Amino acid sequence: MIPQTLIIQPEKLISLCAVCVSDRNGGQIALLIIISSLIVLAAGNWAWKKYFSNKNQRSQQK
Repeated sequence: MIPQTLIIQPEKLISLCAVCVSDRNGGQIALLIIISSLIVLAAGNWAWKKYFSNKNQRSQQK
């Protein structure tokens, strides 16, 4: 078996996915999505407890 040398061909277009092109790797992007979704869920939970749960208690008292 003869080892072949790598021939660089600059005229060919190299297409990469968005994750490969960016300076962040896939793990960092996944971590960013997980943390941001937890923040959104926490804000939704806070809004639910503050605004919507009180309306149910007020309607039961009347």
